[in-house]
Amino acid sequence: MIIKNLSVRFGRFTAVDDVTLEIPDGQVVGLVGESGSGKSSLARAVCGLVPHTGTVEGARRVQMVFQDPYASLDPRMTVAQTIAEGAGPGEVGRLLQLVRLPAELAGRYPRELSGGQRQRVAIARALGGDPGLLVADEITSALDVSVQAAVLNLVRGLRDELGLSMLFISHNLAVVRYVADVVAVMHRGRLVESGPAEQVVGEPAHEYTRALLAAVPRLRA
Repeated sequence: MIIKNLSVRFGRFTAVDDVTLEIPDGQVVGLVGESGSGKSSLARAVCGLVPHTGTVEGARRVQMVFQDPYASLDPRMTVAQTIAEGAGPGEVGRLLQLVRLPAELAGRYPRELSGGQRQRVAIARALGGDPGLLVADEITSALDVSVQAAVLNLVRGLRDELGLSMLFISHNLAVVRYVADVVAVMHRGRLVESGPAEQVVGEPAHEYTRALLAAVPRLRA
């Protein structure tokens, strides 16, 4: 998928300013930047949720996983009903297995699940739509640290198992480095740097990327 010259404006405020970015088939592109950098506005534009200028080419279908799984799941629907909504009842078992959840959770409601389990259900629902691109917007930031690691490992596994193309958004460069093949850095609505993950993290070219790295000392350990 290729994003070309994409801009998002809310009145006089420009949230995303002329961004061009390629998401290669079967790869995870990590989009990183501080709060307010335009990451989520770009994600919503790619999914067709906010008006924008520019083009999004080559994605046959885009599905999004949101930051807060409790807010994104219907509390009146069971896990099975949630997943079946997009994939059909016959796919519920396969998708639960794909996101490493036991079949006995199918009859439970979101309130009966942990935060990590709810996020896995949200991922399963998105995968049930057979996406050409999965957009994951800060999907670990609302989770406990120990749960974050498990969800990140799941994302890596899905990339390898399904050949999944993904736009993975986070303010945490350590998280992005762990899951992404390519890292793109946004600052004040603009894309200031992008390239292979090890290159961007190991030899950052932009001062803003260097500042993000300095805020996460363990990346240099």
